[in-house]
Amino acid sequence: MSSPLLIVSKGSTQHRQWRFLSWGYAVALAILVPLVLQPFEIGKMNRALVLMVAVLAVNLVVGFNGMLALGHSAFMGIGAFVAASMVQDELWDFWMVIPVVVIVGFAIGIIVGLPALRVRGLYLALVTIAQAAVFPTLVNIDELGIARRTGGPNGRDVIEEVDRQESGFSSFFEWLPGVDGARGANAYRYWILLLMTVIVIALVRNIMTSRPGRAVLAIRDSEAGAAVYGVNLPLYKTVNFALSASLGSLAGLMWCLDKGFVAGQDFTFLLAVDLIIGLVIGGVGTLQGSIFGGLFVVWVRDLTKRISIPLGFYTLDGDGPLSAAIFGLILILFTFFAPGGIASMVTAIQKRIIQVVPLTPDGDPITPLSSLDPGPSSTRATWAMRFAIAGPVLLVIGWVLMNVDNLIVGTLAFALRFAIVVLAPIIVFVSMNELRAAKAGRRGENAAAVSSQAKTAGVLGVLSFAYIQAFALNIALRAHHVGHLARESVAVNPDGKTVPAIPLVNEAAKAKDFVGTPGEFCGTSPSGEISDMSVSELCNVASDAIDASETSVGFWLIGWPTQSMLSLVLSIIVIVATIFIGLRYFVFADEKAETASEPAPEDVGASA
Repeated sequence: MSSPLLIVSKGSTQHRQWRFLSWGYAVALAILVPLVLQPFEIGKMNRALVLMVAVLAVNLVVGFNGMLALGHSAFMGIGAFVAASMVQDELWDFWMVIPVVVIVGFAIGIIVGLPALRVRGLYLALVTIAQAAVFPTLVNIDELGIARRTGGPNGRDVIEEVDRQESGFSSFFEWLPGVDGARGANAYRYWILLLMTVIVIALVRNIMTSRPGRAVLAIRDSEAGAAVYGVNLPLYKTVNFALSASLGSLAGLMWCLDKGFVAGQDFTFLLAVDLIIGLVIGGVGTLQGSIFGGLFVVWVRDLTKRISIPLGFYTLDGDGPLSAAIFGLILILFTFFAPGGIASMVTAIQKRIIQVVPLTPDGDPITPLSSLDPGPSSTRATWAMRFAIAGPVLLVIGWVLMNVDNLIVGTLAFALRFAIVVLAPIIVFVSMNELRAAKAGRRGENAAAVSSQAKTAGVLGVLSFAYIQAFALNIALRAHHVGHLARESVAVNPDGKTVPAIPLVNEAAKAKDFVGTPGEFCGTSPSGEISDMSVSELCNVASDAIDASETSVGFWLIGWPTQSMLSLVLSIIVIVATIFIGLRYFVFADEKAETASEPAPEDVGASA
């Protein structure tokens, strides 16, 4: 595969379809996160969102401006403690504290940024490292009432819990995916943090494409050249540093909002190291790198803590003394195989799949697309056919490997199952493009073979895409069904807060498939935790919710829940509609075109 599989002009129909599909995948993934993950896993995703904003703050200084600042953990701590103090002491809501935290972070960024103009390079790195190292000690000082505000060595609890039931708009937020049942609080905070992260990324993107942003990039590339063109170096460097500090403080507020507890030991220099790791591994100087970096630091570090590799004479355990060695080995491998970070690796793979040709001021491609077409020697249809076969094969292998009780094998199985999600749209796009090329005569004598391969690959790609849609829809509807049952299986404790009954169902009841008396479905409830309703009554409904989420019938690859007939019907509709549209394009449309092109017998005789 010497040339990209797809070559499109910028702004063309195919380019818009590709971008629409990419954004659709991103939105679908964001919706499925609170529906698929367990509550503690949603908590990890929340922390990843916080670190995305924090890594973006570091990226704003290091990646976009070229200043080696390594002390953003202190800015996060400032934002977290300011938010905790305002919410706990002044009884403000979190949304009211956001502008205060941003302004405080900006002001402190200017105070730190002005002296930073005098130092650069490793000296600036040393100054900011000292800033990160001394911050946990400063929050314990008794003078000026600092320890009273921060809680000193014991930290500070934030009683204000961010939950849809505490917000006063519980009925309004019920439509958000995942906010029902045991996932409710974590899922609700997930949507808030996701919204804040998206807004921050959009703002930074607009800033970097504006005139001040281009000035910051010019300073990074060449300070002398930027000064020659009239860029005010001290002004732009100081303001950019202050803006980075304000984003770091906002990340601290998000940390406080999610955890409900802040302490000085949470914002040590180790957190600053994690931010630098996320920046380098994700991709320096890219917005996507901040997203990949936040996910990497949280999920890969957690994966290394749970890994266990028996080596005969020794077991490499993530909880053992060599836990950091496993994470370090992964960092070394990324340094060798992806020196530009995950963002550059993804960009390189994307360039092998699709090439977007820019346009001239007149709106024409800067290079004619016909000159980039490989002609009769094209192997794109062959690659589409290979991908069409590889996707289902990898899916089946992944489902088989899921039965192996091993963390590494389970991670590999997930990657194999996820491959069809990436390959299906590529197969459809390439097949459509090759059919057009064959009909236009750009495949020469191989037109018939290319057309046949493209049709077969296109049909398989449509079937794969239909499976993806049905599977995602099934997960969403199943979670909605379980959440509906979970809303009914709650009790009210003496404090007026709801207590879900699903966690009270014991493992013995699950093993019996809930066959027995209602009393067998539940474990014992802590004294005084539940009132106004008996535990056995609650667990009747709770067992139905668990049964709906764990019992599967129908296709073994999809697993529709027994109680969710709506999921079954809608999934079948999606499958049939997708297959019909795909076959109409790849099969029936071509037959209609051939029928329309053949002249009628009487017309042939008349012309003779």
